[in-house]
Amino acid sequence: MRATYRDDEDVARLHIESLIERHRAQVDALPEHLRRIHGRRVARSLAGAVALAGALVVAAVSAIGVVFNDVMNSFAGRSSGGMVALLAAWAAVAIAYALGPRLARAKLHDALACDVRRSGDVHGDHARLEAAAPEARVRALLDDEEHLSIALPLAGFVVLAPLSLHLVFHAVRYGATAAMNHPLIAFDRWIAEFDRWIVLSLILVGHVHAIVAYLSFQYARALHEGTTGTLVAAPPPGGARALGIAVFASLFPGGLLGLLLPLIVAATGALVLLPAFRLARARLLDERRQLADG
Repeated sequence: MRATYRDDEDVARLHIESLIERHRAQVDALPEHLRRIHGRRVARSLAGAVALAGALVVAAVSAIGVVFNDVMNSFAGRSSGGMVALLAAWAAVAIAYALGPRLARAKLHDALACDVRRSGDVHGDHARLEAAAPEARVRALLDDEEHLSIALPLAGFVVLAPLSLHLVFHAVRYGATAAMNHPLIAFDRWIAEFDRWIVLSLILVGHVHAIVAYLSFQYARALHEGTTGTLVAAPPPGGARALGIAVFASLFPGGLLGLLLPLIVAATGALVLLPAFRLARARLLDERRQLADG
């Protein structure tokens, strides 16, 4: 009986080697578009997470800096670091996106290597390798990543982009002042003004940023759970709904100061939310079509 069991183990070991070779061949034959989509999804998720963290850092740095400058009168009119933090956040997002494909390759390698790792249980290893299907595993991994690969970059963009857009307008205003030969605001004072605008935005419409971030995750979930046909024929409410809710939310307490703040939110949201939500849906549909074709 013991000899028969050992013979079975020897046969299984020999078969395992051939199964490992088959697995390697299947991994090498994986369609390139699967690897490419996986790399992009991991990169987007990583960049989106960094953008969300960057938005929190910008708010914290600006708030702490402004309070510090107000307390230390000798530093009044100096930058609190909010603008620098905003620019640094975008730089960090770019770096994260660039590193994403490398992280994706490592993640994919680990996922596929699970099937060929020896556990010491010959028959268990043999059964696992018999059932291994690298392409099916990669497709399952891609499906698991779909939601966050839409939600994180969308949420990160819609909370970081508005202040970035305001920075552009702030810079244009500064340039226009110089062009009209008006007395120039000292550059450090100009930066400090924008830092204070960041804090003011946080106080008056910080809740709006939180709401649109939540709506981004909600929209991404609806996209992920919807079929491709449904998303084409009857897509879930996206940018227009988020814009309407954001403007309404800005009425409290911003509307108490007049209509200027809701108008700023509406203008900024139209430039940020509408294209961002539309692009998120288009990206998901494009990737699904590639996966269906392959």
